[in-house]
Amino acid sequence: MATLEEQFNTRISGFLDDTGMAPTTLGMLAVGDPSLLRQIEQGRSVSLRTADRVLAFINDPDGDSGGARDPPRHRGRGRSSPTARSTGGSRAKTQRPMEPKTTPPVRVLRLPEVMARTGLSRSTIYRWRLAGRFPQPIPLGERCVGWIEAELDEWLRERTAERPGGG
Repeated sequence: MATLEEQFNTRISGFLDDTGMAPTTLGMLAVGDPSLLRQIEQGRSVSLRTADRVLAFINDPDGDSGGARDPPRHRGRGRSSPTARSTGGSRAKTQRPMEPKTTPPVRVLRLPEVMARTGLSRSTIYRWRLAGRFPQPIPLGERCVGWIEAELDEWLRERTAERPGGG
C-alpha cells in the first residue's frame, strides 16, 4: 500500500505527463510557487493545505478550484492581515452575496509567473519586449512592472497558431 505522499507524487507525475505542463507552471498556477515541485523532489513535505490546493488544480485546471490560484500569504514581510495567521481552530467562512459582474477583472502577472507560463528566461522576455516581439508590461510602481494576463494569453495563442499544424 502506497503512502499518501507517494500517491500525491504519483498523481502529480501523471498530471504532468498527461498535460505536458512544466512543473514550474503547475507550481505557479496551483499555489503561486514555481519551485514547489523541485522542493518536493528534494524531500520537502508539503502541508495539507498546499496538497489540497495542488490536487484541486489537478482535478480542474481550467475552472475555479476553490481558491487554488490565490497567491500565497507571506509572513514577516509587512503584509500581514488579520486573516493571514491561523488561530489553530477552524473558522466558518462568511459568504459575500454574489454581485453581478459586468466585466472580468484585469489580472496582472509579475515576472516569475510570466516566466513560468512562457518558459522564457528573464533576459529573453526583456530582449523580445524591446524588439516588439513580446507584450509590453504596465508600470505598477516606481521599480515594478507587470503584464496583463489577457495580453499574455493572446500572445501565447498567436505563437501556438504560428507553429506548423496551426495549433
